[in-house]
Amino acid sequence: MTISVRPVHQELENQQFLTILQTNLPALPHERRFQWLYRDNPDGPAWSWFAVQGTPDTFIGVTSVFPRSMWIGDEVQMCGQVGDFAVAASHRSLGPALLLQRATFGPVDQGKLAFCYDCPPHLAGMSTFRRLGLRPNCTVHRYTLLLRVDYRVRNWLGAASVVPAAAGNLLLRLHRLSALKSGTKGLEVFDHKAAFGEEFSQLDAAVKRANVIRGRRTAAHLNWRYREDPLQQYEVLTARRKGELIAFAILRSTTEVVTIVDLFGKELHEAAFSLVAAIVERFEKSHQTVDAYLSEGNELVAHFLKMSFRLRSEAAQVVAYAKAQTEMSGFLEGNPIWAFSQTEVGA
Repeated sequence: MTISVRPVHQELENQQFLTILQTNLPALPHERRFQWLYRDNPDGPAWSWFAVQGTPDTFIGVTSVFPRSMWIGDEVQMCGQVGDFAVAASHRSLGPALLLQRATFGPVDQGKLAFCYDCPPHLAGMSTFRRLGLRPNCTVHRYTLLLRVDYRVRNWLGAASVVPAAAGNLLLRLHRLSALKSGTKGLEVFDHKAAFGEEFSQLDAAVKRANVIRGRRTAAHLNWRYREDPLQQYEVLTARRKGELIAFAILRSTTEVVTIVDLFGKELHEAAFSLVAAIVERFEKSHQTVDAYLSEGNELVAHFLKMSFRLRSEAAQVVAYAKAQTEMSGFLEGNPIWAFSQTEVGA
């Protein structure tokens, strides 16, 4: 039977849409996040498509594009991130995947978006893009700062691990103190438990660089992403000088790992050290590692390496599509810097 792709009829087909997502991407409670992710985004509602077969429609796959306003150099343009790409196990061949992927290009070709991008986490996810003639625009890597060695030593030595682990933790702490001594005396780090206010929008507008692509971080975007998320809780640290907001960090933690979801601001050659030092002080007795996800063009990479973070693994490829022979396609072909962290990559 012929397979085709068509838009999801919002509201009328929400349940079918959620059923396909939950069946094929079961790790997430899609119904709980649906309104927040698909409708409440300050950049606008998502576009979604079904892959269907037969008459009446048999739903075999879905995908969506979530609008993302981004700084392209010194201008804000509306772009989109592809997400929630799911195909039924019975139809996981290249054909349906290609049809769905091409559908995500529609808002770009219609002039509604400057470009859209996807973030396949492994080489297998690149197969549709290779068939479409697209190559990765940048790579996002995972960087890790080791806080404690308890878990690793316990795996090696079992019950005899207590003393070696304590010695290893002490050596790690001494090394970190040396690596983090560049923190700025004039910066103070605070917990930020309130909503994000106008000062965050002002900071977002103040940090602009030619030939750089990054996501916006206005108060509206930050509140939606980190205060209203129905599935995750985040901690926020701010770095300030005489009360002025200089930079901030967004944290998410599990039992063993603290993830720096975002670290953004100005004067990062100083602010990054102050914020990471505060993160280490908070979590070095309770967690094993601090992780960060950074694109190869992100200026934070150099600062994190100086603070003893180490490159651990490739986390995702970023693949962008712009309409051919447009100003944006020419800009992307010029190899701009993608200043991405997990906030741009994560759905």
